[in-house]
Amino acid sequence: RPMTDRTKETVFNIINGLLPNKHILDLYAGCGGLGLEALSRGAQSATFVDRAGWATDIIERNALDLELRHKSEILEMDVLKAIDKFKKVGRFFSIVFVDPPFQQGLVKKTLMKLDQSGIVLPFGQVIVGHIRQEEVPADLRTLKLARSIKLGQACLSFLFRLDADHG
Repeated sequence: RPMTDRTKETVFNIINGLLPNKHILDLYAGCGGLGLEALSRGAQSATFVDRAGWATDIIERNALDLELRHKSEILEMDVLKAIDKFKKVGRFFSIVFVDPPFQQGLVKKTLMKLDQSGIVLPFGQVIVGHIRQEEVPADLRTLKLARSIKLGQACLSFLFRLDADHG
């Protein structure tokens, strides 16, 4: 289910100063709310990935309505395959939103794939929306958990990528 407005507000209160001129990756983008909000707060570009055609159609429409389409790349594809594609072509991101459907094991799979891919820039942030039962894996090599915030049944976890010399 999509992130609540309260949860989104918490995310942007925490990362607002990090957004200007950054390249954003919005995984499991749904309607594109996280990436579009980041763009409206000064991010340079946002890449949206969702495998559902209805979701990418809504992102397209929302980006056009908000006059942010020129800063948006919208990909209708599997998230894990998209991460492989970005690695292959050398695309890197400063901030990555991960908000997968709950209870499908996607938090662990996605974070492991991001950790191994190197597409998160050194000192970049990964923000994960998940439920308490789906924990952030402890055995990541380059991504480190900075903090988790509990909001009802949901959690927000903030990870950062270590710099290249220490990863």
